[in-house]
Amino acid sequence: VLYQVEILDWKTKQQLCFLDKVEPHATISDIRLMFHKSYPHWYPARQSIRLDPKGKSLRDEEILQHLPVGTTATLYFKDLGPQIGWTMVFLTEYAGPLFIYFLFYFRMPFVYGLNDKLTSSPHPVVNLACICHSFHYIKRLIETIFVHRFSHGTMPLRNIIKVNC
Repeated sequence: VLYQVEILDWKTKQQLCFLDKVEPHATISDIRLMFHKSYPHWYPARQSIRLDPKGKSLRDEEILQHLPVGTTATLYFKDLGPQIGWTMVFLTEYAGPLFIYFLFYFRMPFVYGLNDKLTSSPHPVVNLACICHSFHYIKRLIETIFVHRFSHGTMPLRNIIKVNC
């Protein structure tokens, strides 16, 4: 028995897509990909597919025939907005403090003014602090690129300010 999947907008309840002849063992991930073919600007990471308009998002690995729906399933779509990968989130989170510290370490005139006394070379302990601070954040950047694996692929781009503040 093949399923029919109707995808409605979560707010307006307007039909966005009707998928005919969907395999019963299709996953939510498969349905996201089918929906993406109809709406290329809503890539799978940007989609929240739900059973109830105000319910929780269905996980990618959930199987259509195991959901509490008949052979004609009604699912609700919510646009999560532009997404950014977690690697990029952490790269920006660690690069920010590194570069901001350099603004003060190098005694930039737009920070300290044009007074030579304030922009002259710093004390040796300031050099040591800069080396330690830089090493710490460069190590974190390298770990982010080569070591960390993230369970979630993306997060909404609008949250980048919340994460970094």
